[in-house]
Amino acid sequence: MEQDVKWMRRMRRYAVPILILYVTAIIVALLLEKMWLIPIMGSVSVIIVVMGFQEMRIMWRMTEHPKAHRMLIFQYVFEWVDAILLTALMVTLLTAEDVGLVIGLFFGIWGVLSPTRQKWFTKQLKQIDPELPTYEEVLEGGEKIWNYHQK
Repeated sequence: MEQDVKWMRRMRRYAVPILILYVTAIIVALLLEKMWLIPIMGSVSVIIVVMGFQEMRIMWRMTEHPKAHRMLIFQYVFEWVDAILLTALMVTLLTAEDVGLVIGLFFGIWGVLSPTRQKWFTKQLKQIDPELPTYEEVLEGGEKIWNYHQK
């Protein structure tokens, strides 16, 4: 558990340099060859799925409730949907523009609703286990939070 939290903190520390690298790669792809955007966005999708899995894994250990575990799985499925929509958007925008615009509209609506969805998941988890800290609290709180929940 401690290693997972440290890994996530380390990943967050590297977030800005990775973002700069991806923005640079996107600009280069747009200038040279637009089809390079497909693997770039595919790798972003993989990062989304991996980070979602790590979040689920950390929070899974914080609670014993089966209902909370189901909610965490449900939340992880939504991470997969985010990743699949992002990849599908890039592929269809570059190959079939009309379909890509429809998927882009759906992806935009999905993205706008993301904070609402996250609040709903947090609320549901708090109803199931009122003492369960949020993911942000676990990452910021450190040892005292995860040691308390491991008892």
